[in-house]
Amino acid sequence: MTESLHSESGVDRQNIMRLRINRIALVQELRAEHIINHLLQTGLISEYDRERVDRGTTPADKARRLVDIVTTKTHVPDWYNIFRQSILSPEDANAETRKRYRSLVEFLDNTVIHRPMSQSSKFSSSTASLKLPHYEPLPEISKQEQERSMGRNIAGKKRSEEEEVMTEKGARDNVPEREDKVSVSHDKPQTMTLVKGFFQQWVTTPDNFRSLLQVPEDLFRELETSQDKYDKAQLEQEKLVLEKIRKLEIVAVLSRRKQLPEGFELCMCEAVHDVLFDTKNHHMYFKYLRMLERSDVDLMIDIVQSFGSVLEGMDFTRVGSDTTQSAIKLGFTLMDFLGKYGYFQQAEVIMTILLAVLNLSHSVDSWMTKYKGFVKLMHFRNMNYDFKKVQNAYGLVNEMEWQISMMSFGQDIIDKTPFYVEMSTLMLEYGSANSAYGWAQKAIKSMNQECPADAVTALCAGVMAYCARWSIKRAETLAIQAVQQARHHFGTSHPLYIKALLHYCHFSSDFKQDKNGVQIAKYTLRTAQKTYGCEMIDVALAHRAVSKALLAVQDFEDMAYFHHASEALRIARAQLPDQYHGMMAMFLHSSASALQWKALHSSKESQEATLKQAEVEAKQALMVVSSTYGELSLRTAQICLLLGQIYIKMDQTEQAEEMLKRSVLYMKLCQPENSHFLMLANATLGTFFKVMDKPREAIHFLQNVVKVPDCGVYLKWVHVVYDTLIATLQSLNRNKESDHYQIQLSKWLRDNPKHDTVVTLQQLQEDPPTIDNFKDEFNVWEKKGKAILSVLKKAKN
Repeated sequence: MTESLHSESGVDRQNIMRLRINRIALVQELRAEHIINHLLQTGLISEYDRERVDRGTTPADKARRLVDIVTTKTHVPDWYNIFRQSILSPEDANAETRKRYRSLVEFLDNTVIHRPMSQSSKFSSSTASLKLPHYEPLPEISKQEQERSMGRNIAGKKRSEEEEVMTEKGARDNVPEREDKVSVSHDKPQTMTLVKGFFQQWVTTPDNFRSLLQVPEDLFRELETSQDKYDKAQLEQEKLVLEKIRKLEIVAVLSRRKQLPEGFELCMCEAVHDVLFDTKNHHMYFKYLRMLERSDVDLMIDIVQSFGSVLEGMDFTRVGSDTTQSAIKLGFTLMDFLGKYGYFQQAEVIMTILLAVLNLSHSVDSWMTKYKGFVKLMHFRNMNYDFKKVQNAYGLVNEMEWQISMMSFGQDIIDKTPFYVEMSTLMLEYGSANSAYGWAQKAIKSMNQECPADAVTALCAGVMAYCARWSIKRAETLAIQAVQQARHHFGTSHPLYIKALLHYCHFSSDFKQDKNGVQIAKYTLRTAQKTYGCEMIDVALAHRAVSKALLAVQDFEDMAYFHHASEALRIARAQLPDQYHGMMAMFLHSSASALQWKALHSSKESQEATLKQAEVEAKQALMVVSSTYGELSLRTAQICLLLGQIYIKMDQTEQAEEMLKRSVLYMKLCQPENSHFLMLANATLGTFFKVMDKPREAIHFLQNVVKVPDCGVYLKWVHVVYDTLIATLQSLNRNKESDHYQIQLSKWLRDNPKHDTVVTLQQLQEDPPTIDNFKDEFNVWEKKGKAILSVLKKAKN
């Protein structure tokens, strides 16, 4: 949701309507520079909003952008009065301008807002009581003549079968029958809607209907002015999507008012199918669903309820019938849409309904469908951070796989790539890097050319697993390949492309830490905003990626790193179901990290308050990860490490030492000895003791870092640990040990050269090899190993 949408009151909606009615006058008269500073000072808009306004090409364009932004700020208390007062108190405006602004405010104040029935009832109230009385036909006109006249009028319109929902603006004498009587009016034309499902019928469009959907003008304008071929293609799809969702909105209104013809269900209407089966463009519908949610209209819930009622009334004694198979296909498509939209619980409801049907059949086809459904269930639960339930779904997947594999050809028909991806994700969340690595390798080996979507997700899972194992060169190869494959198969306006970019940003911020990474992160954010056209969780992740990239190169100019971290947290709070959702931890962690850096670059007066805020958010993150993963977990240890760093900056050394020690202890209990996460915790605690003038304690923890096997690539922080350890030993006159580690450092520098390859945005946009060719090249050593073993076996024989 764009802001806190569910908190929007009736007064807020009236004020939004007030601004929309007077929009032309506001755009023509208002100058953004006269009021924007006041709006910034009062907190109604952010610096990011100001940048969006400044991108306007003319004064009118800037005013239009500003007005559009203000209508999204209903979460700010007294937002309308703040905007109104800014017009009454313009900055650097002459007397004539102030007079015109006062007239503008009078126009706003005197605008009378009428509440249309379609909005006051939220699509649900009946308007029967407001209809005009029904009169008998005139005596001299026979019923047969009326019917013939109606038939001629309808036939004369020559409507095409492809039009599912359309209106007749000038139609006359085209009113449906009511109680075998026809009402004819020549004063006011009727608006008709064609509803199609198993059969089709014309029905009267709801009285006082006014669409709640708005054309995303900024997005359309950006796509129209772009010369990129992918943007041109997106624009064409966006226009089709808008047409389809408008049709669906009208059908939904009819459904809520119980005005659909007898025998129709919302989920079985073609308007719904056109949206659900447009699988490549699901993400384009999300912004319109958000618009409807602002008026408490949740179309997806209506469709889920309709689907449930349809299946309850169906006869499933013949599971293999066309009707049943169509219902199952619709259910899976609906489940995919819900999952992409973030409605994971509703997706599980659909899965439960479908299982009740599939359990009635014992054919291989039904087993395969159930297997795919259980893997989807794992995916939804992984995305919803419900890891205990993921394990339950894992058991169901194994059970179905065993049943299918008992068939003579069973193993050949199972595509295991999605299952391997979900297992790698689960193991990584639990902090088991080695297990995640093993499952990711299986996913990469099993991906194929026919399923590019599965291939991209497998590559992304590989990026995360190889990063966790600090296999840096291989992780980079996978990250580049994921972006290139996603762009090649899906274009630049697709969620999978954004997902691949986000995974590259994760790798870059952790290991490359260069300015090219910042450029790619900013491109990822722009792409996510353009692709969705509204605030989604991927947009929040893109803001977070920019913040991490800026901090990685220590770019503290204009505090952009803090702005992006704050935006990421704000969007996440609006999108996630509650403030203790498992995914919230990463956004709280990024925000707290940004706050502690902000404190270092702030005045002494604000430093304490900033660090206190960082502590609050880090503690909230600790609560979230403890409830999601348990107290003894990698994620909990990482938050403790962050809290320790914050306490160091707050000069609370006792609390800092306690948190850093707890982090190392948790790491030892849940990570192997050679874990790089444990190395980092030991390095932080050792450096802390060195600063606190406790050299012996420092040496112990720093030695634990340098005895871990190398990763093959130069890491600056490991080099710093060597230098700190050597200096600490020299301070205690332990010169023999100091010389030993000096020699070891020389060997480490020789065996771990700097990985200086430069990855640019242009390189990520190059065409990739085929998926099969990439697999052969990526697993070249395994291929060579098998060849050698084969030769040795032949020689032995």
